[in-house]
Amino acid sequence: MKTFKIENNINEVPKAVDFLRSELAKKKIPKKNILRTLLTAEDVITKMVENSTEKIKISVGVFLGNTEIRMSAKGTPFKSSKIEEKLLFKEESSDDIEANEAIRNMISKILGDKLAIRNDKGVNKVLIEVAKSQFRQLFFIIFALAAGIACGLAMQHFFPKTVSNTILANLFIPVYAMFMNTLKLIVAPRLFCSIASSIADFGDLKALGKLAVKIVICYLVTSLIAICIGLASYTAFPIGNTELVNAVTSSTVSTIAKSASDSISIKDTILGIVPTNIITPFENSEMLQLVFLAILFGLATSSISETYPMIKSIISALYALCSKITTVLVSFIPIVVFCSMAKMMISLDISNLLNVIVWVPVIYFGDILMIIAYMLFLFIVGGLNPLKFLGKFYPAMVSAFTFASSNASLPYSIKQADELGISKKVYSFSLPLGATVNMDGSCITLIITALFMAKIFSIPITSSILFSLFVAIMVLSVGSPGVSGGNLVCIALIIPQIGVPAEAVSLVLGLYPIVEMMQVCANVTGDAVVSTIVAKHENLLDLKKYNS
Repeated sequence: MKTFKIENNINEVPKAVDFLRSELAKKKIPKKNILRTLLTAEDVITKMVENSTEKIKISVGVFLGNTEIRMSAKGTPFKSSKIEEKLLFKEESSDDIEANEAIRNMISKILGDKLAIRNDKGVNKVLIEVAKSQFRQLFFIIFALAAGIACGLAMQHFFPKTVSNTILANLFIPVYAMFMNTLKLIVAPRLFCSIASSIADFGDLKALGKLAVKIVICYLVTSLIAICIGLASYTAFPIGNTELVNAVTSSTVSTIAKSASDSISIKDTILGIVPTNIITPFENSEMLQLVFLAILFGLATSSISETYPMIKSIISALYALCSKITTVLVSFIPIVVFCSMAKMMISLDISNLLNVIVWVPVIYFGDILMIIAYMLFLFIVGGLNPLKFLGKFYPAMVSAFTFASSNASLPYSIKQADELGISKKVYSFSLPLGATVNMDGSCITLIITALFMAKIFSIPITSSILFSLFVAIMVLSVGSPGVSGGNLVCIALIIPQIGVPAEAVSLVLGLYPIVEMMQVCANVTGDAVVSTIVAKHENLLDLKKYNS
């Protein structure tokens, strides 16, 4: 790790920027990443000079595959305010002030994990994530998947049964149980805070104008289409083997039996959306009731945000807290995958593993159909050549597939949107919003996974259950985290709604990163298609540039 120190003087800032430029270039960071990082770093260093009382220590290094910049110096607390402005359009008329504030809040959430500023015992400490290893988490998970399968098979065939059961009971099951308990702990507050915070930021769509209304409506339409495509994909390939139920836990049998015996009508489902108190939805993870509360709190917060801005800040802070917990939880997935796969292989054989693996191609099939639907949507509704779109936007699609994160792919989507000729006034709003609330690929994953689990646990899918799934998935597409692995939270939340225990997530935990790559590719493509169509209808698309 290379370290550099500058005096507490504003004239020293260019020296620090030159040092960072040189070090990042040595580490072969792409030029566009260097430029974006330097804009952020310059703002932060300037703030540190203004708020520090000694020399500022700056270092550049690689930690677990990630390239990071760290800064520290004694001084008073501060925060950076210019970072999110880089993505905003510059017109600051009176009609745009509230719109820009809403977009700024959303982008700040998305960039939250890239920049961390804190004051620890009088010392300002800054962390800027420059480049994230594209394959680190995926490599760890695939390695853990293979190691878990090998370990489970070895224990099944070569270890005495008493030894295998002891290791299973005292190591694999406790680790897996702790992960699932933490997952269940965070799903309800994560969903509530995500939706409430989004509505609080965008509660007054009039401030954003008809442009925003069209974008939101298009996102809702594509989400509905995605759920239908997911349902059609599962109907074409009805995967699910009841023998896989043995890989979860025997303690879930009573839960499944109870759920299967319950008969809830569509009328009861609608009436059940409104809770009788504020605590029960969080205790029981009643998703539709949580959504109702989140919408209620979000709209109320938006209406009084000018009088009581602190309430909006509290909800945003809780959202950031839940997002951080989710990110930390996801980082432990490789360990849990190892324990989960070893546990599964001790009780199952290799043929049953194949019954789980078929889940992956079915979801890929649905995502590919969705991308084809986007192209038809672009041609029929937008009157545009889909091949021109693919020819210009495919780099962002590849990046999304590689990063497996809508948030991480946002800078690439913005760059290619500009290449398509979309006005910055459109994409500076639509793409960050899409990275937050438009998760069509996630909708496909959720509907296929829910039906897959229902078949494994022999739960009949009635019209009321299907209706509940459609409503729940539509709303969860808003609350789905944009970070890698974050959609596991949504799976753990939705499957109990049809009577499947949340522990069933273990069946697909190890394979999920493979699914997520194609899922995010579909998400990002949908954001760009909607942006292109809305820009065309608002005369904000440079057709000459699009067709060039």
